[in-house]
Amino acid sequence: MHSLSRDFLFGLRALGRSPLFTLVAVLSLALGIGANTAIFTLTDQVLLRSLPVEAPERLVMISTAGSHVGSNRGMNVISYPMYKDYREKNEVFSGVLCSRTTSVAMSAGGPAEITTAEMVSGNYFQVLGIRSAAGRVFTPADETNPGANPVVVLAYEYWQSRFRGDPGVVGQTIRINSFPMTVVGVAAPGYHGLMLGDRPKLFVPVTMKRYMTPSWDDLENRRSRWVRVFARLKPGVDIRQAEAAIRPLYKQIINEEAKDPWFNRVIPFHREEFLRSYAVVTPGGQGFSFMRRMMEMPLKVLMGLVGIVLLIACANVSNLMVARAAGRRKEIAVRLAVGAGRWRIVRQLLVESTLVALAGGALGLLVSYWSMRGILLLAPGDEARAAFSAVPDGRALLFTLGVALAAAVLFGLFPALQASRADLAATMKDQGSAIAGGHGSRTRKVLVAAQVTLSLILLVGGALFVQSLRNLRLVDPGFRATNLIRMTVDPQLSGYDDERTRAFYQQVRQRLGALPGVTSAALARVGVVSNNDWDSTITVEGYQAGDGENMNPNFNSVSPGYLKTMGMVLKAGREFDDRDRIEAPRAVMVNETFANRYFPGRSPLGRRLGFGHGPGVELNLTIVGVMADAHYRDLREEIPRQVFVCSEQDKRQTGMHVYVRTSLDSERMFETIRREMAGLDPNVPIRDMVTMEDQLDRSLTLERMVAFLSSAYALLAGLLAVIGLYGVTAYGVARRAREIGIRMALGAQAGTVVRMVLREVATLAAAGIAVALPLAWWLTGFVRSQLYGIEPRDPATIGAAALGLLAVAAAAGAVPAVKASRRNPLDVLRYE
Repeated sequence: MHSLSRDFLFGLRALGRSPLFTLVAVLSLALGIGANTAIFTLTDQVLLRSLPVEAPERLVMISTAGSHVGSNRGMNVISYPMYKDYREKNEVFSGVLCSRTTSVAMSAGGPAEITTAEMVSGNYFQVLGIRSAAGRVFTPADETNPGANPVVVLAYEYWQSRFRGDPGVVGQTIRINSFPMTVVGVAAPGYHGLMLGDRPKLFVPVTMKRYMTPSWDDLENRRSRWVRVFARLKPGVDIRQAEAAIRPLYKQIINEEAKDPWFNRVIPFHREEFLRSYAVVTPGGQGFSFMRRMMEMPLKVLMGLVGIVLLIACANVSNLMVARAAGRRKEIAVRLAVGAGRWRIVRQLLVESTLVALAGGALGLLVSYWSMRGILLLAPGDEARAAFSAVPDGRALLFTLGVALAAAVLFGLFPALQASRADLAATMKDQGSAIAGGHGSRTRKVLVAAQVTLSLILLVGGALFVQSLRNLRLVDPGFRATNLIRMTVDPQLSGYDDERTRAFYQQVRQRLGALPGVTSAALARVGVVSNNDWDSTITVEGYQAGDGENMNPNFNSVSPGYLKTMGMVLKAGREFDDRDRIEAPRAVMVNETFANRYFPGRSPLGRRLGFGHGPGVELNLTIVGVMADAHYRDLREEIPRQVFVCSEQDKRQTGMHVYVRTSLDSERMFETIRREMAGLDPNVPIRDMVTMEDQLDRSLTLERMVAFLSSAYALLAGLLAVIGLYGVTAYGVARRAREIGIRMALGAQAGTVVRMVLREVATLAAAGIAVALPLAWWLTGFVRSQLYGIEPRDPATIGAAALGLLAVAAAAGAVPAVKASRRNPLDVLRYE
């Protein structure tokens, strides 16, 4: 250790004597390591991190696979009665919990505000092992009869921000959806619910569902799936044993359900499909997240890209180390001559590499922080940004240290081994080629060619992602986003019943539509390009569905004036109007894809549909209009079959998106619209007011992030490769100064010298490109699912990237070439 400490001190002095080398090496590594730390920090928070609960590795999630009969609200959900069956009848879990997040209106002595609540079972905190920071958390006694448990637990961060950490809030009454509830405690800090990116501010008992979701109170409905269920494995039970034990229980439950007289309405095929479904048990230590599913592949792609950037940075520094070893050849030869062993020389040089790498890692943490802040700026809204942290934590610090040490070995070992093989006799006689020339020169050229190879792969990837984003931006969404505003309201969260809600929505349309600068206003249950959907099984008059055919088109409930407000095109028939009252026969509109599927070559107008599939379905929906196709969930999807029902004819009213078409700049109308809505009822809060142009941008957040980061890292890789190419060329020209001087003294023209140098540059670049082309052709196939409107092996994109890199490489090589051609040969020969 004493000897090693002396090596570190000597290494610091040696690096201090070469400030330019040290600065360039540290900066190169800082960019490579910083990029890796930034993407790792994001990947860790999205894909790798477990829930901050007791023994998360023992948590599992219980869901089902196969067909379901009834309503379905989300992924991996089951009914609340089935959850209770699992909780009471299983033999492999020490505890089973359920949860569901929803938006609520919370008031604590002031205006109501929309926030997120998680409806949870009474044993939720007990099973997860989460304690209280103040007061108490729920117990099983807080989950008794429906509506009988008006208690609330606050999330710690919400307690701090909304109530300033006041312990006196425990015991106070707040109103949730206008219903009084008592705050009984505050959850422990650091816990943000079971859904990544969907942080609840409040926790309420699941038995209070009728007050949390007044528009769909189906707590005890076995055919309504809406809760996610997690369980803790008993000691000695693994996940496979748990699944094997739970499947027979699931079969027993659904066999009992199928005896219900309601199932007489279900056709035999769907009944048999339902009875073939089965329970699934999956790891639950990370909770559940739609965001994780969407970001998994893009983050893996980005981790691969930044890994390549680090390799290029290491190749650059390795080149610098080889060149530096050439300048220290006499020092190394003297050390070897006086008895130093080869390993002693290698260790000293590796210590210097480690110092450079650690300095690069330290600076890389700053690069990572700035990069993460930039990445979070791409996130849509404060809630999404709050779900992640730009500050590297302990895991990121360990990752950075590991990457820095690995980089030290990667870029330092080979130059150290090469330098320790010095020819003592040749070096002591000042024959510089013993280290600087020959094999060392070839090594530097191979490293530069490898940099060109890797940078071209990144350039091709970046170009593909940018082109994919451009294609998505050019997609016609099927509506006019310009001068269109969207916001969300739900009067039932403020105590409205169905009739008052219907009257409120009518007033919203009338009063907003009459505002100066507003041309029309309309409402819709499902927002366009908001990554939400509502589908339902239907029967179509005169259409015989095949066995197993999907008869679940997408639905939306919209008000009269919807097509006009959205700028959608009516192809046939009429739009909803004042004729479509609740007492009138039910009218629907369909899109062209629906019409072409079920009524090819015929007019669908006047045809009838019915909710449900099978004999005895009432065909009480009459098609009155056909609209042009429009995108529904997002811009990537194929146009779905779509049915519109009239919201005025809905017996049960729900929260709605309000769309406002303006003739003025959209954002200038925000305050005017807020004032008008407050004039209608200040107790009905509005949320998510946004222009539809911004909403389209939000829908492309992930694609924009991948395109921006991949192109930025590709340009960084190209820059590092060009710097490496410039360094090798300048070093080679300096070594050949005598040769160039003799050539020019014998009559060689400046252009000849330039061409000679550029030929070598072109050879290096061409070699790197030749290796990169088949690799890029193979690797880009893995990102096919992330692209839109472009083939991953697009020859034009790959060719353009290769030609662009070749041109930049030629420009980098031209600088030392031109400089060499302008030197006076007599000066060169006199110096030599």
